[in-house]
Amino acid sequence: MTKKHLASFALIALIFAACDNTETPKTDLAAKTESPSKQVTDGALKFAYVNTDSLSFSFDMIKDLEEEIVQERLQMENQLQAMVKDLENDYTAAQRESAGLSQEALSILQQKLSQKEQGIMQQRDGMESQLMRSEQLKTSAYLEKVQSFLDEYAKSEGYDMIYGYNGLNNLLYIDKSYDITGIVVDSLNAKYQSQKLTADK
Repeated sequence: MTKKHLASFALIALIFAACDNTETPKTDLAAKTESPSKQVTDGALKFAYVNTDSLSFSFDMIKDLEEEIVQERLQMENQLQAMVKDLENDYTAAQRESAGLSQEALSILQQKLSQKEQGIMQQRDGMESQLMRSEQLKTSAYLEKVQSFLDEYAKSEGYDMIYGYNGLNNLLYIDKSYDITGIVVDSLNAKYQSQKLTADK
């Protein structure tokens, strides 16, 4: 799953968080950051936006997930290369032996080689499907992490709406002072790194 894959999923699925207008105590994480200079449109509705491109590029969890996908793909490619090399050796051996084989024995040998080749192709397709499922699960985990954080952050800060913005969607312009991308990225990374340390222990 490349950065483009993750970014495209993020742009599709992110970001709308809603909450009540009632003030709730700020979490420790939110209290460490500064709010954007503009927040209220008409005195009643409080909103901000997150640049989803920047989020996809800067969130440490995405970098880790991409590295996991790269390692999974390399492992699968190495397995396939080993199977292909083994098949090539079988073909080489069959060519050496073919001169001394009867027509029936030669036909059986060709059939075995053909079946082995088909098995490798099926293995390749299965690995690709497995890798795709792994990418989807990792993307879901990433989106769930971001959405969960935004739900919590919106409630603690009293936001009614948090938009996802990348300059290419229907939101053609918005004042940059409503941008909370840096706050969200820093908070997500701090929380993610803390969870990684806890998991490692």
